[in-house]
Amino acid sequence: KNNYIKIKDVDQNILIKKNKINIYNILTILAVIKLLNLDMNKIKKSINSLSPEEGRGKLHKIRRFKKKFNLIDESYNANPLSMKNAIINLSNIKTYKSKKYLLLGDMLELGKESNIYHKRLSKVINNADIDKVFIYGNKIFNTYKTINKNKKGNILNSLKDFDSVFSSVIKKNDYLMIKGSNATGLNRLSKKIIKGAINVI
Repeated sequence: KNNYIKIKDVDQNILIKKNKINIYNILTILAVIKLLNLDMNKIKKSINSLSPEEGRGKLHKIRRFKKKFNLIDESYNANPLSMKNAIINLSNIKTYKSKKYLLLGDMLELGKESNIYHKRLSKVINNADIDKVFIYGNKIFNTYKTINKNKKGNILNSLKDFDSVFSSVIKKNDYLMIKGSNATGLNRLSKKIIKGAINVI
């Protein structure tokens, strides 16, 4: 049962698979069902068959660089809470010899607190079971500056650098999670990798 999260209701327990879908979305669904006095047993049967939408944590098996690896596409958008949750979800994945990598872009439209939010993210990363962090963007550099030295990967100056950077980093069965705000272009990059485009940008 280590792969499950237990949610306690008044009169029953609900087990939800870890890393399946955003736990806050599930809690919202359960709260609405409870509020409307609907049958909780019906949702219990189907809740673990839910899967993430494109760009919101969907797992893809990728063949690239003459090897197969796992891409977690979290590239639809990014804010402090969704970044934190995505990093924790990646950290919770149990691996044998596989490495876990992050490619992070800027979180945009955060106003005056932007630098603070980006800096706070480094604490989450430092406490996570993640091997290396790669970044693309100016704001996310505030995160990169304060993560542990042993977790620092490369800084991408352009999305065109993806293949040259990751072709020598990614090994068979490794995990790569891509996340950043839409305007960073990481969403387009992720889609092209999933489609198998030779030149990703």
